[in-house]
Amino acid sequence: MSKKRTIIKWIIFGLAIAINVFILVNGFLNGEASTKESDGFSKAAADVINSVSENTITKENFPAFAGFNRKLFGHFLLFVCSGLASTFAIHDLIGHPKFGKSYFILIFSVGFGVVMAVASELAQLTTDGRAFSGIDILIDSGGYLLGSLVIFLFLFVKERKSKNTQELQ
Repeated sequence: MSKKRTIIKWIIFGLAIAINVFILVNGFLNGEASTKESDGFSKAAADVINSVSENTITKENFPAFAGFNRKLFGHFLLFVCSGLASTFAIHDLIGHPKFGKSYFILIFSVGFGVVMAVASELAQLTTDGRAFSGIDILIDSGGYLLGSLVIFLFLFVKERKSKNTQELQ
């Protein structure tokens, strides 16, 4: 394995750990802190949107906008990033198997993603102003699955290209 590939592998592994730790730590934030954090992000997003199209996000529709942002960015897209980084890291940790063995990697990775989704919701049971949500587990798991599938398809295409190149030689 080249030095560049080794460095990239460790960067992705570190990124996967950082994203998953971030998810779990945020699960332990109390309701007030969590709302303040997500509302701060939503306020910044609303300011950008309103600079392009004035009065699109108003005081009346801000709560719905903030709720949408929380589900999209705080759950779905965060777990897409986790799925991308974690699946790639799991693939590298297990090795570079032939494509048939990659199904195991996908199943293992998606299982890890579901465990992360459940763990982040269970953490909320221990904090004030937060609640366990089955819908959030589905949103989180769906995001993780999407990220995992992107990596799985990337690896599939890479494996097929490599196999085709070898057959031509």
